[in-house]
Amino acid sequence: MSSSPTRCHRQSRHPRPGYFLPYGLAHFMRPVLAGLRFPPFLPIRPALAVMAVLFALALPTVPSPSTALANGGTAPPADEVRNNTFLMVNTVYPPYTTMQDDGSVGGTATALVNELFRRLSLPVRQRLLPWNRVLRMTEDGAADGVSMLARSSEREAAMAFSVPVAEAHQSFYYARSAHDGFAWQRYEDLRPYRIGLVQGYTYCPEFLTAVERLKLVVEYAPSDESNFAKLRNGRVDLCLSNDLVAEAYLNSQPNLWSAVGKAERPVRSYPLHMAFSRNSPLAGRLPEIDAEIGRMRADGTLQRILAPRAAQTR
Repeated sequence: MSSSPTRCHRQSRHPRPGYFLPYGLAHFMRPVLAGLRFPPFLPIRPALAVMAVLFALALPTVPSPSTALANGGTAPPADEVRNNTFLMVNTVYPPYTTMQDDGSVGGTATALVNELFRRLSLPVRQRLLPWNRVLRMTEDGAADGVSMLARSSEREAAMAFSVPVAEAHQSFYYARSAHDGFAWQRYEDLRPYRIGLVQGYTYCPEFLTAVERLKLVVEYAPSDESNFAKLRNGRVDLCLSNDLVAEAYLNSQPNLWSAVGKAERPVRSYPLHMAFSRNSPLAGRLPEIDAEIGRMRADGTLQRILAPRAAQTR
């Protein structure tokens, strides 16, 4: 019994090569170290293990993308991650973006992106995702950009915006059965109404200020479709929506087409842009992109693509 601790102590002074690394690597390095002189207090096997560790530490390491991001590094260029194909995203937002019966992406904004990237000889793929995911992926650089987006100071922190490509208008929509003939002139006129908004959308700064100042009642929904369903069910009194989007949706719903009215006075008119993640190589090519958009406007391509064929004005 007394001999066991002594035996263990002797083994601990001279660990096997494989204690620190596989036998193969240890014996591979033995000839390299054979001619080296070690101090008498450093036996050969510990010295071999120390040298192996130092050798391993000297090997170059390549961090994974997730490691680089976790350490505050820069993500690999988006076109390299996706096999040299750029990824543009949006949500289902007719007539700008639509999901076709065969699963492909359609719509005016989709066609605009395809034509622009064709002219620039840049491969591109487009996907439709939930709206909050669209914003998060573009901000993080997981997507290269959004095919059509309103500009805001908050978004500009993470995205670079092209020159305007379209003009949009936002108006209030109401249920005729409950508020037929609705009209408004001042934000104070909106006090009696519950107003439906969409989470993640941008709205007129003056309107948002009035919401706070006048304590207007607003309720957020995940989409315009959800808001119009709430309007039909009497859960909100007004919906604030992009006019083309509202027209496209209402025209696709025969039971809503005649049941919903639109206020004559719009809340705002605003430009729409393509937006590119500041983590994407496309942000650095913005002058080239803007110049090509200018040529598309000059030759009539932009107007032809964005003509609101999918939503006829009522």
